[in-house]
Amino acid sequence: MHTPGTPVVLAMRDGLRIRHDHVDTLRRLGLRIHLLTEEEQARADGRYTSVRLLPEHTTDRELEDRVTQALGDTGSVFALTFQETDIVAVGRANERHGVPWSRPEADAVARDKSLQRARLTAAGVPAPRYRAVGAAGAGPEALEHVGLPCVVKPTRGASSSHVELVRTAEEATAALEAVERLARSGAHHFYDTLPNEWALVEEYLPGEEVTCDGVVVGGRFHLGGVHTKVLPDTPWFEEDLYTLPHGDPAVEREIADAMQAMVSSLDLEVSLFNAELRRDARGRFRVVEFSTRISGGHVYRNIRDVHRVDLVELFVRAALGEDGVDALAGDRHPGAQATCIKFVYRDGTVVSNGAGRAERSAAFAAYYPLAAPGQEVRSAPEGFDLCGLLSVRAPYDPGQHPAQVHRVVEEVLGDLDLVVAPFPSSVHEDDRASAR
Repeated sequence: MHTPGTPVVLAMRDGLRIRHDHVDTLRRLGLRIHLLTEEEQARADGRYTSVRLLPEHTTDRELEDRVTQALGDTGSVFALTFQETDIVAVGRANERHGVPWSRPEADAVARDKSLQRARLTAAGVPAPRYRAVGAAGAGPEALEHVGLPCVVKPTRGASSSHVELVRTAEEATAALEAVERLARSGAHHFYDTLPNEWALVEEYLPGEEVTCDGVVVGGRFHLGGVHTKVLPDTPWFEEDLYTLPHGDPAVEREIADAMQAMVSSLDLEVSLFNAELRRDARGRFRVVEFSTRISGGHVYRNIRDVHRVDLVELFVRAALGEDGVDALAGDRHPGAQATCIKFVYRDGTVVSNGAGRAERSAAFAAYYPLAAPGQEVRSAPEGFDLCGLLSVRAPYDPGQHPAQVHRVVEEVLGDLDLVVAPFPSSVHEDDRASAR
């Protein structure tokens, strides 16, 4: 066991609101957490030993330097992050600090989808056909290679922002122009500078989509959970229902094998690890993207409740060099209950946003309100704003598909204290025109 009071640096430029469970686990393990963040409200959070506020729009290189300095100043053994956009800076800072399991090259590959595709191809892991795109746009050869319809996405995005299914060359051009505007804006820490290639056009896979989370201990991938995802029937990949457990052990084994192939290719020793996979027209899973972190929000907590596997605890214990972590990671329940996460989108001005009467339901697990009263929210294509994340739980019968919990989440959703005033029609239409 590690010594209580061991100091670590947690770097989260943003995203703290949906990582409460992650942070609480660090506290439960007795770690002294030195936080670096741009989020002002973290100053008043007593869970942290110290809070260093970062300037707004801190770049990756600036974050790397700040994390490296904090590691030295606090005597911390390593730094960690649960935020996709921060994994490169934290990995490089750990390497500078002499952390032996740090793999900044793998982190850099994970943050750039064009690099991911090259690595997947080299490792022989099935992935969609693709072409990387820059200033010249997607020419006829690129679209012919991937086929239409196809998917346009940023190389360094997150949370499916600006990911679009397009059916014509004209739609592809418009979608790429939107991605270029996103990349040039520097929003959400996606891009510090505009690289030569800032978007992908890739083959559209029409089948089931899943997200897989696990932990790497001693170079071996250990499965946490496989969430089945439900996406809306639109050109936009706004994530909606995340259901656990998957319910098919054979599928879990197939996906875990693909995860191990990626882990070995990246030479990961100790790491959290996540990937999204989708079935092609012949029913085969292909890897759409991966990352050296785990999902945020309720995903981590639900995996812990359903499969009795605590990915954050296992990662920390492995990072501290404890013995026996491999055996703990392998002790996984097939499914103690069913859970479902509902991604809540609206268009308009938020009047109120809270759990409300939903908290009284026996099925209610948690609600993260992500939009404050007075805030304007827009769903695709006008925007990619989330009002909140609702999580519910229900008994799990292995003889039934876990999707039965979808009915439960819709019932609880109606009891949220969520009121959004619609935009005046003229303003809404103006926004739609400008988005196009």
